[in-house]
Amino acid sequence: MEIYKNRPVFGCHPQLSYSLITMSAPTQTTTPTASTSGSRDWTRAWSEELRALMDDEDDVANAKRVEKRRRKQAKAEAEERACQEHEEAARRAHEEVERKARAEAEQRARAEAERRAKEEAEKRACKDFAKLQAERQRMIEEKVRLMVEDKWKVEVAAGKQKAGEPAKKRAREELVAGSSHAQAIDLR
Repeated sequence: MEIYKNRPVFGCHPQLSYSLITMSAPTQTTTPTASTSGSRDWTRAWSEELRALMDDEDDVANAKRVEKRRRKQAKAEAEERACQEHEEAARRAHEEVERKARAEAEQRARAEAERRAKEEAEKRACKDFAKLQAERQRMIEEKVRLMVEDKWKVEVAAGKQKAGEPAKKRAREELVAGSSHAQAIDLR
């Protein structure tokens, strides 16, 4: 009970407030003396004590307000940091997705260009092969024609010597047989 000894009960004389707290009868009368100076003394003491108590309460209330404001500000800063971190992570993820998309597009474009180049090379090879085949065929035909002409000239010269129809027929048969044999040799 000692802790309440110096704290007055609001609206009561300090001695009376102590009595009320300890639940014992006052040792002195609570009636102020007739002198005005005594009345002022206990009123002043009571007012000062009340002011001190109220100042303590104000200090505690101010400290609580300051602490609440500090916690609120710390919470707001933490939320702001979390928001910024979230935005940064989202931005990095978006950049990563864009980078992957660009890489895939480049890969597809590269593959398409390679495919086109391969097709062009195959077309050129086919055209070159066709030209080569046509040239070979032309050369074979030219050789056959020259052989036929040479053989014909030989036969004509021989025919003039032998002069007869059966020799011409035989020369033509040999010429036809020789030209198919020559084509078979050149194609190999």
